[in-house]
Amino acid sequence: MFFKFITFLCLAFPVIVSLEANASKSNCFRQTKTFFQTDVFYSPKIAVQTDALVVHRHINDPSTLVPSIKSWQDKYSCVGRMFFANSDGGNIYSSGKWDGTNHLDDIETDAATNKLMGSRPYILPTKSWTSYLEEMTLTSLNAGVTVIMPEEPLAHAYTGYSKSFKKSWEEYYDFPWIAENSSPLGRYLTGKLKAEQFLHLEENLLKTVQQYNKSNNKNVAFVIPIHSLYGNIGASLAVPLGTSINMKGIDGYVGQIWTGPVKWALDSYLSDDESFFCSAYALYNYFTQLTVGTDKKLWLLVDPVDDDPHHSWNEFSEWYEHCIVAMLMMKDVDSYEVMPWPDRIFLPGYEMGGGSPGPEDFRTRVLSVTEALQEMPMGGEWLSGNSSKLTKGIAVAVADSAMYERQEFPGLQGLYGMLMPLISRGIPVSSFVMERIGDKSYADLYKIIILSYENFKPVKPEMNIKLAEWVRRGGTLMILGDTEDELDKTGYFWWHKSGLRSPMEHLFNQLHKSKKAKEYWQYGKGNVIVNHISPREFANSKMAEKVYLPYLKWAVKKSKISGTLKTPGNFCMKRGDFIIAHAEKNKILKEGKFINIFDINLSVIDKIDLKPGESGLYKDITEILQRGKNPVVLHSTHRLISQEHKGGKLKFVVKGPAETPAIARLFFPGKGEIKIIAKNSEGKLIDIAVQKDDKTYLLKFPNSPAGVTVKAFLND
Repeated sequence: MFFKFITFLCLAFPVIVSLEANASKSNCFRQTKTFFQTDVFYSPKIAVQTDALVVHRHINDPSTLVPSIKSWQDKYSCVGRMFFANSDGGNIYSSGKWDGTNHLDDIETDAATNKLMGSRPYILPTKSWTSYLEEMTLTSLNAGVTVIMPEEPLAHAYTGYSKSFKKSWEEYYDFPWIAENSSPLGRYLTGKLKAEQFLHLEENLLKTVQQYNKSNNKNVAFVIPIHSLYGNIGASLAVPLGTSINMKGIDGYVGQIWTGPVKWALDSYLSDDESFFCSAYALYNYFTQLTVGTDKKLWLLVDPVDDDPHHSWNEFSEWYEHCIVAMLMMKDVDSYEVMPWPDRIFLPGYEMGGGSPGPEDFRTRVLSVTEALQEMPMGGEWLSGNSSKLTKGIAVAVADSAMYERQEFPGLQGLYGMLMPLISRGIPVSSFVMERIGDKSYADLYKIIILSYENFKPVKPEMNIKLAEWVRRGGTLMILGDTEDELDKTGYFWWHKSGLRSPMEHLFNQLHKSKKAKEYWQYGKGNVIVNHISPREFANSKMAEKVYLPYLKWAVKKSKISGTLKTPGNFCMKRGDFIIAHAEKNKILKEGKFINIFDINLSVIDKIDLKPGESGLYKDITEILQRGKNPVVLHSTHRLISQEHKGGKLKFVVKGPAETPAIARLFFPGKGEIKIIAKNSEGKLIDIAVQKDDKTYLLKFPNSPAGVTVKAFLND
């Protein structure tokens, strides 16, 4: 307890200063469009000009944590705090440095009694671990942060062999512990309990924030950064996702998606028709379905690199482009974590790509994309494939319980077997979060739900009851796969207590048919289509073409959705002035004038021409070049803070990280040569390189977080 006393003494003075300095901005985070996270002190080299900044210090050491937060508060008006919810950075808790008590038994332990350490111990949320994180939360709150983010409230599905977990098991289930590797039931119950434990942890930390807000007249936000369901299945993780959506008081989620989880999921799917982009699309889409139509805000994350540094910068760049395009296809979201850990891209001393900082071209591309994210509007219009009514009409059902089951290898063969054949053909299918089936406004967004209980189990009979009600209102339910499996037969679940053999038998009863029902019948205003072939079979592209797609087209016809189901083999969407495109099976060709956002020279191109396997992000400047009368900044790599034109003159300000040059492309109509001058924040002239290209000018100049002011005018 001596360490706790020292913590209080270290905090006493900084707390007073920080609270006074930040009293007026404690509710800013919920309105932020962009932010990034870092665990280092402020550096101008990583000062990406987002709306907010989140400090993710791995260790709860006030002597470094509070000064770190203060260093960013001096530069950013909205600063938050993130910390690990599932692991012990610095080994402070488990070693006993926190309270003098050894907590090694709280570390996740596998069947071979190995403790999961990694770069830090992975902890299951016992009462004492929760107390440790509550103290960490209060330390951060007292430092004046605007949001609390307990990151990754998740556990590994294959652990659960420690004494503390066995004790928790018996308290929760009221019967003796069952090893997760002993049976399908053991695995399921282990995963379910871990998810419940982390849900309670979130609730306790939320309560800590709420009590602080009430006592101090504050409005600090509470946001959960967490991985997507499909990536979790690929990595054998148990997480409260759909089960957390009804938790009152949370402000939203950060959908943590990057190269790693995309590949974790893809590694759990064997197909002759798989792709990185399609997997990324599925992961990003899950999060939109978790939050759309709720009061929860969603920030989607993208990472220009990966946690595994042993790839080339070119590889990172390709994966980054696919993730960006997949993420921007989610038109219901316009808020983003533009990157975690910019330090490993912009600062020296990291192994990333063979050594950091990354190449100037790479850093420039990332900043060009970041500015596009800052400008990205809500909503969008599909330019390829199916009608807007059809694109919102089809979804594949999934629930958290898919993470609890021991899936036959490869683990995503069933769920991805229903998603990937559609995404790869250019059909923007969605996930359907079954924990939200009781939300009528959400359920009625969809005309067709594709369901298989081979992949997950409904945790309550209400899921089936509400699903049947959805069908009766006019939905078309497409049921795939077996009606019973080994887990169904364990005798533990709610359907057994009703005298039924499986949840599918219960669902058929709700739909007024026996489990041996024919392949099609009407129920109320809706339809039910059944095919007992396993969705795992559709990973084979020939089986998808022969069986899956014809059944889906039949479902579309029965559902009376206007138009026929098209398979363009690509995606193309317009959001404001931006064109987001991916050519999966078929190329994309679109005429016009566009700026290529991925090109560090912000090149003006005459057409979008993407070959299969390529992704692109563009700004449509056709109208400006044809009819524009006023000078304007078409796009910049550093953040465009302001621009104004008056009397044929253009003035704009950009800000961005130091030591990564700014690039901007201007449109300047009229005849004659123009003069361009640039000054730094101190009013001193700086060198600027200018290249003329028809009616546009490419500018390159050194920049800084304090900003550069550029003026362009006709050189009379």
